[in-house]
Amino acid sequence: MKIKLTAFSAAWLRIAAFFVVFSLCSVALLSHAQEREKALDDFFSTINRNGEISGSVLVAENGKVLYQRSFGYADAEHKIPNAAGTLFQTASVSKLFTAIAVLQLYEHKKLYLNDKFAKYFPDFPYPGVTIYQILANTSGIPDVSDVFVPLWRSNRDTIFTINDLIPALIHDKLPLNFPPGTNWDYSNTNYSLLALLVEKICGEKYAAYLSKNVFIPAGMKSTFQKTSGSDPYAHPNVAYNYAWPSIASLAPARVDSFATNDFKVNYRTWPSEGDANIYTSASDLANFDQALFKGRLLKQKNLNLLFCPTTSSKGKKITLNGLESEISVLGDFYWAFGNRIDVDSTLGKIAWESGGLPGCRANIIQNLTRHQLLIWLDNKQSPSAMDNIFGALNIINGKTVQVKKAKKQLAAVYARSLITEGEDAAFAKLIALAPDTTNYSLTQNEINDLGYEFFSNNKIDLSMQAFRAAVYMFPNSSNLFNSYGEILAKSGRKEAAITMYQKSLLLNPDNDDSKKALNQLKHK
Repeated sequence: MKIKLTAFSAAWLRIAAFFVVFSLCSVALLSHAQEREKALDDFFSTINRNGEISGSVLVAENGKVLYQRSFGYADAEHKIPNAAGTLFQTASVSKLFTAIAVLQLYEHKKLYLNDKFAKYFPDFPYPGVTIYQILANTSGIPDVSDVFVPLWRSNRDTIFTINDLIPALIHDKLPLNFPPGTNWDYSNTNYSLLALLVEKICGEKYAAYLSKNVFIPAGMKSTFQKTSGSDPYAHPNVAYNYAWPSIASLAPARVDSFATNDFKVNYRTWPSEGDANIYTSASDLANFDQALFKGRLLKQKNLNLLFCPTTSSKGKKITLNGLESEISVLGDFYWAFGNRIDVDSTLGKIAWESGGLPGCRANIIQNLTRHQLLIWLDNKQSPSAMDNIFGALNIINGKTVQVKKAKKQLAAVYARSLITEGEDAAFAKLIALAPDTTNYSLTQNEINDLGYEFFSNNKIDLSMQAFRAAVYMFPNSSNLFNSYGEILAKSGRKEAAITMYQKSLLLNPDNDDSKKALNQLKHK
């Protein structure tokens, strides 16, 4: 029997077919999203089991959160867990915000990128350097550690501000590392100078400018810029940073508890603004990403400039060799303004930046082509963070990846065993674990530092034991025999010290330090 369809019936069948197809597509999309979410959770859960994450991660695509989870404690003592709203030190990721602030001033014609920096600061000791070169890290200006570590050594309780930058550069009389625009070198000084420039032009504090012109418009309700000498923990929901105080420490400690004369935290006396010290959460950074690409912070033309590879004075893009992490070497990149652009564009145009200070890591990846965002903020200096966040990028783009695990520092394992189990047990552990180069790393510098660390803490016997192990593990190291000789000499063991210095010179006849020390001992 032949059934005749009316026009009305046919229309309803087409509508029904559409909804069936739509439903099937929706189910497929939902299934795909769930698969990616599960893959990400498996990935980060493995990292957590490895003990290499303490912080917050967030993965988004097209403005929608695909995955968000927090691990570990913001306050380990009081068992306060990290959460989506926990604020973390972002270290060098802060430079992205500094670049945006400068481009906002450029957008409003309050400065030009080819202006000489000295136009705004006549006393600036490098008159040929432009604002563009400072943004591009092609200025040749020495890094902030070269500028302020000598000042810290003689003024360990002095807190320096960005207003001290130019006087310090004048005082130190440091030459440029290269003629401006001819090369590239990562310099934190550059971005602190840019914060100073923002203050000069706007007539207000840099932190206030960021709050009014970046954080509030971007919906970053809890984010703040730490100012020099201020206490970030006066703000609510800030995660404490945790790190090992020394190689031989038995447990991590809060970094803010480290002594002010500890070299590892000398940066706390440096100017705070521009190069680091923005505290933010994963949620706030997700809001920032949306605001940035919706034009609330910069017009499209200047947004493009933010993510454009910078060039030398001859107009050539500078390709930079892969960045070395704790595990591997990441791929080659270009430097843009406050961020890096991957040379490899297989997955799209990838902009990213990574920052670190004792006890913290911060990583952000923005896939400009596929509108993807990955954030990992960490308060325990997790060593695999930089490598594994790129693994997460591959996962959301359909690739199967393995979690990367950082090698353990064998000098630290040996040191803890030496303290708790004694020399014989520690040495046996050192011998047993050293061949396992998949899971452990041992360098001459680390075990050398360990020996000196024990000695500076007046643990003379442990220092001697560490150096005995060191020269056994590295029998061809002139430097280690020299160090052992120095410790023996300072401990009044002249003959043993002479033997070590002689061995040092046998391995390297040009070791001037050993020559001088040996000569002094023989003429005592």
